[in-house]
Amino acid sequence: MKAKIILETHPLLSDRTRLAIMAALITEKDALDFTYLCENLELSRGNLSSHIAKLESAGLVEVHKKFKDKKTLTTYSCTENGKKAIKNYFENIHELIAYKGK
Repeated sequence: MKAKIILETHPLLSDRTRLAIMAALITEKDALDFTYLCENLELSRGNLSSHIAKLESAGLVEVHKKFKDKKTLTTYSCTENGKKAIKNYFENIHELIAYKGK
């Protein structure tokens, strides 16, 4: 059964919010800041924080903190492992859709 290739994807990407965060990060050249992600993904601050923490602990996302105008600016970027995981996810979905019971 071809559907089992879904089991080969990173388990954290099965959540739609984490998948959206990863998709946002992988499609941008530069790191994205916390407020941008909250607003554009329509997530609460707590919701984004908890999902980012899971992605960071799995090594998929890197967190950067710096100061800008005496305020903390937190930005996020995809790690190489994160890029591989999201690429694998989309390749597996594509393969599953293209399979059509062959």
